Amino acid sequence: STKIPHPILYEQIIGPLIHHIALRTNGAAGPSGMDAAGWRRLLSSFRKESADLCEAVAMVAHCICQQFVDPTALDAFTACRLVALDKCPGVRPIGIGEVVRRIIGKAVLAAAGPQVQEVTGALQVYAGQRGGSEAAVHAMRHIFQDANSEAVLLVDATNAFNSLNRQVALQNVLRLCLSIAP
Repeated sequence: STKIPHPILYEQIIGPLIHHIALRTNGAAGPSGMDAAGWRRLLSSFRKESADLCEAVAMVAHCICQQFVDPTALDAFTACRLVALDKCPGVRPIGIGEVVRRIIGKAVLAAAGPQVQEVTGALQVYAGQRGGSEAAVHAMRHIFQDANSEAVLLVDATNAFNSLNRQVALQNVLRLCLSIAP
């Protein structure tokens, strides 16, 4: 018996939320070739059909959040288009995922974000905070420019190089943030 993780938490992921998020999503296309402008058009330009599609996307989000989905069934959803970025010297691959995945991710964050932010608190600058890194930089600049302070900044850029152990991170989130744990 698979336990459903707090369905009330995800009840707020509904068609109008998907529509709202889609209107504010930008970016390049993933493997399907449909960029954010294309998704905005589909989710907002065709009245009833767009509203129905927003509800369908919300139902996909509910399904992913509330029940086990065979990972092989999510291959197309999680696929990325690789682009080579010239780092002078060297080249770094950048993966561009599907726009609908970004829309669903933002909807899930809208639902679960406050709980994740509460659990991570001041330890995680980016948890539910717009411009978290910019805020941290400005705060450190203000402290450092104060004549009475000396500061040393230790930057943990572990995942800047995509080396974070995602399995451990997910286990920690599930252990600490019970509202999203199954």
